[in-house]
Amino acid sequence: CPPACLRDQRRSALAALLILLGAPCTLRAEPPCGDPVNLPNPVYMTVGDTQINLMKELGAKLRETEQVTLIWRATGSCTNLDAIYGDLPMTGNLSYIPAGYDPVKTPTPPVCTLAAPGVPADIANSIVFLEGCPAQKPPEVKDTLGPVQSFVFAVPRSSSQTAITAEEAYFAFGFGMVGRVVPWSEPRQLLIRPVTKGTILSMAASINVPAGRWQGVPINLSQDLASMLAMSADPEKALGILGSEVYDGYRATLKSLAFRAFKQQRAYFPDSTELAFDKQNVRDGHYHMWSYTHWLQRNDGMGKPRKALAQRVIDILVGNAVSPPAMFEPLAGTIKVGLVPRCAMAVQRSTEGGDFSLYQPEQPCGCFYDSSVKGQSSCATCASSATCGSGVCRHGFCEER
Repeated sequence: CPPACLRDQRRSALAALLILLGAPCTLRAEPPCGDPVNLPNPVYMTVGDTQINLMKELGAKLRETEQVTLIWRATGSCTNLDAIYGDLPMTGNLSYIPAGYDPVKTPTPPVCTLAAPGVPADIANSIVFLEGCPAQKPPEVKDTLGPVQSFVFAVPRSSSQTAITAEEAYFAFGFGMVGRVVPWSEPRQLLIRPVTKGTILSMAASINVPAGRWQGVPINLSQDLASMLAMSADPEKALGILGSEVYDGYRATLKSLAFRAFKQQRAYFPDSTELAFDKQNVRDGHYHMWSYTHWLQRNDGMGKPRKALAQRVIDILVGNAVSPPAMFEPLAGTIKVGLVPRCAMAVQRSTEGGDFSLYQPEQPCGCFYDSSVKGQSSCATCASSATCGSGVCRHGFCEER
């Protein structure tokens, strides 16, 4: 039976065995991405694989409430930027969100086929500052700053290691065996990302080792890296790099290392503790390894979005006000997948791996964020600002301003 009878990246060992034993196989053609009935109001996207969970959460809500279909491919940040800068068409198999999709029941979204000559991306995503990639942004491309994503050094859960310093990471990933960093001195046990991926580009800025100089084994997909790291035959020497929101899904088999940046006196997890999910140390500036997500689209040459629906999707994704208002709480999905809305941040930075400065969001959402990740908030609940004194009611909580 030809491989086409099994969906890409979903060929189970049981299915392969049945084929070898002569079991019948029915070829299943993927539906066309341009099907206006089953895939209405499409928005084509090229995103980092760290954003797949966000695509599923946001896509399910948009399909349910607005009949908008997110269709995407997952690749590296620099590849995504090249695509939107050059207005390059996408072809082949893309993931999409169907009607009635449930991310919990169906972790892997279905696939549609985009035939030649293809369709250019409406939205492109980068998880690093645009300057981290070689190409220059043309003036007709608009960049919208989105939620914060953090990154971790991760090890198998059976490893005895608990922390890593920037100096140790510098010598381990910059020099490999010559660096003599115990126990991470074996490059074959260091799992990294290709140089076009945002994870390595961002973390490179935190340890002062250019992405192209890292020692280790490049793994194309974050999910594959996480699985390989968990199954390492030498867990004490194994070390990998992941986006925090990817790592969060593998906590049963992996653990993150507390990271001590250059000039810091102690190491911190992204969260307040190893077991928490609150990204507290990211939000207040104690944890160093994070960057903003960027969401880009092309203008029509007159300063207006080429596709109005793409603008609406971006605005919903980053938490901007939209008209008519979304029929769901956009921040909830962003927080659920491990990203931090900018309105919940207390610090900011202007360059990859750069120093922090204090940040006061114009419309803070820290109370809602705390309630979402901790199950409680010290802020009073509200239905309107009338009960918030000098504060403002946002997302059901009285914020200070």
